[in-house]
Amino acid sequence: MKADNFREWARRLGLWVSIALMLCLIALFNGQPFFYPDTPTYLRGAEMGASRLAGPNTLKPWLPAPDASAVASAAASSSVAEPVMPSEPVQTARKLKPLTSVADKVVLAGRSVYYGILLYAGYLTGGMWLAVMVQALCVAYVLQLLMVRLWALSTGQVLGTVAALSLLTPLGIYTGFLMPDVFAPLVILIIGTMSVYWRQLTRGQCCALAAILLFGLCAHSSHVALAVLMLVLALAGRLFSAYWRSLSGAALLVLAICIAAAGAAEWAFSKAVTAAVGAPPLRLPHPMARLIDLGPGTAFLKQRCPGAGYAACDFVQNYPTAWEDFLFSSDPAKGAFALADVGIKRRLSDEQLRFVLDVVRFDPLGVTRGVALDVLRQLGLFRVDIGVYPPAVLAMYEGRVPDSIFLAMQRSRAGQLWPFNDGLSAATYAMVLASLVLAVWLRGRARLYDQSDPLDRLPTAFDLTQRRMRDFAVVVIAGVVANAVVCAALASSLDRFQARVIWLLPFLALSMLAVARQAWLSDTGISAFRHSTSTPNLSIQGSTP
Repeated sequence: MKADNFREWARRLGLWVSIALMLCLIALFNGQPFFYPDTPTYLRGAEMGASRLAGPNTLKPWLPAPDASAVASAAASSSVAEPVMPSEPVQTARKLKPLTSVADKVVLAGRSVYYGILLYAGYLTGGMWLAVMVQALCVAYVLQLLMVRLWALSTGQVLGTVAALSLLTPLGIYTGFLMPDVFAPLVILIIGTMSVYWRQLTRGQCCALAAILLFGLCAHSSHVALAVLMLVLALAGRLFSAYWRSLSGAALLVLAICIAAAGAAEWAFSKAVTAAVGAPPLRLPHPMARLIDLGPGTAFLKQRCPGAGYAACDFVQNYPTAWEDFLFSSDPAKGAFALADVGIKRRLSDEQLRFVLDVVRFDPLGVTRGVALDVLRQLGLFRVDIGVYPPAVLAMYEGRVPDSIFLAMQRSRAGQLWPFNDGLSAATYAMVLASLVLAVWLRGRARLYDQSDPLDRLPTAFDLTQRRMRDFAVVVIAGVVANAVVCAALASSLDRFQARVIWLLPFLALSMLAVARQAWLSDTGISAFRHSTSTPNLSIQGSTP
């Protein structure tokens, strides 16, 4: 028995590692994990904290210390330049002033130090691959738990599904992406898994899912907003619908605890920054930038300034302006936050909630209409746009990453403009369209099955599996929509925001097809058995005298 248990454990471990390696295929083919302009910012924040704890010259630095002349010319050796978004003009990127500076007591919130620790650990162990493998193992664990433990799919079905997702959807490239985006779909999957399958999970599985969920929430504030919205929807469903009372209350309590713990982690970070630099971290005024870009915020400021008393009035001549320009541009005709001095920056951050409330009161229909249209637009925007480094983008990394990593970026297939983006984008849209068609067909088959005479079929374990899968699919699809709502409302409609979660739709379709196929095979076998035991053998009867 012990030998059988060991073989089963080894088989599951081998499958888990195999899934994780398949998820890394695109990054391995690229020759390096995929970087983003924010990646060094996450890492530098963690590096600064780790260096304070370990002591100077203990840990390997991300970048070599500048010489004395560089320090003198920079005036502050601790300044860290905030990256611009790829959509910004290159000219703006080159003129960008540092947004964060310990010397000025300006440290931005929103760049998770907890995710930065993962990146810094990857750097210390060489090549950043540790971070990619951790991400791959987290995704692989959740997928294996669902497909093997809960849906009883075969090894071939599991590996085939993962291969399709890795090579034909954004999952593979986002697993190898050195940003917290891959944890957004994991938040959705874990909420769906715990709320629907709570009673079927072991204590260890619940703890593992909760740990991944908590890290995902700590990795980015948008994941917290996503989880809160899904929690509200789940509670509303339990309250107003008898059907959705089947969602586990214990699972929703764990979700609420994880959200509270993520808030506590953010509070701890704020206290640590305050103690270290003498001022709390400063949160970028995304909602303010969003409303100015949307239109109602611009109309409000142009009508009410300077009497409104907002710091944003100092830049009213630049409006309307894109939200990226409001936050990051140093162009005197477009920017705001990046142009402001430290005092104005902090006022812009502190005033954003009051500004949002004033603008909503000023033009509630305009805000609602604009956000709703952007949400609808966001649902259809999921092109892959993170897989190549055009020369202008590659130039942004010079001096912000170690020379060895920058050289590897140049030599990587992303640096050689390999068509990752175009190929994966076309495949993703095709997969999503096929998934929608497949979902409609499967739903039609399920209705015919439900309407059939119960005397002609026997209930099987697949009936319960498929019903729970439908509940799970509804929760996950709600999460995909909630992601569009959160991203479109807080930032804007960008492909990257929805591409990170869109692979969930092909995952649902492929998995439901595999389970349905098993159900059809089971029903066929049962029907054949019943037919053979209940129908007279006419040939034998005919031969009887």
